[in-house]
Amino acid sequence: MPKLKLGAVFYALIAVVGVLEVVMITTQQSRWAGLHGWVLAATATADGLIAALFAIGAATRWGLIADDGPWICQHGWVVVIGLVAVKFVLFIVQDSEAMPFPSAALVFVPHFIRRLQENYDRGRQEASSAGRSAGSESGE
Repeated sequence: MPKLKLGAVFYALIAVVGVLEVVMITTQQSRWAGLHGWVLAATATADGLIAALFAIGAATRWGLIADDGPWICQHGWVVVIGLVAVKFVLFIVQDSEAMPFPSAALVFVPHFIRRLQENYDRGRQEASSAGRSAGSESGE
């Protein structure tokens, strides 16, 4: 199992915010007070699925753009892109200004977390090799 500690926390925070947003959508609080009918249901479903994907990424600690592991952990980022696109279409279709513009930043989160993890692993390897070489030089 990969070591995605900080990334898992970040994924979990996004999932919690997503669940809170779904609750606010279904109770039609603040920004979502003007949504009705199928747009309300589609928006809540898309946000719920995005929250579920990030929760899966946090729980499995594989993330949503892994090299191996379950299918959803390897290709979850594509599903997130699709769901954000659905939210964008819903924004365009909605006539009133009740629905906020969808956050396109969610599309970049899996790549950002993966890049952080790769840089962290590379830094640990460099520090480990530097430590071994310094230890062998001082031991002579």
